[in-house]
Amino acid sequence: MNDTSFELRAAQTLESIVEALEALEALDDTEIDLIDGVLTLEFDDGSQIIMNRQAAANQLWMASPDGPAHFDMRDDGWKNDKTGEDLADALGGALSRKLGSRVAIVI
Repeated sequence: MNDTSFELRAAQTLESIVEALEALEALDDTEIDLIDGVLTLEFDDGSQIIMNRQAAANQLWMASPDGPAHFDMRDDGWKNDKTGEDLADALGGALSRKLGSRVAIVI
């Protein structure tokens, strides 16, 4: 994937994630910011989930209470480079564990 293609896909993905998160009532009290390609979710207790693009690696990175994860763009979407887990599933799982109820993310 060339740099322009990566930047476009990464930006579109992060924007889609923001839209999906803002539609979730369970996150009404969560601060959601997307600034310069860095998506930050800050919870009432001060904990955070942060996602950002890493252009040098052509990856999206996610830091959450579960630990770090790196995602590569494949034909079937963004996949964890170690486990193959889908980005939406990984984010939904991290949110579910954080909030104590099932959260499904569709991007």
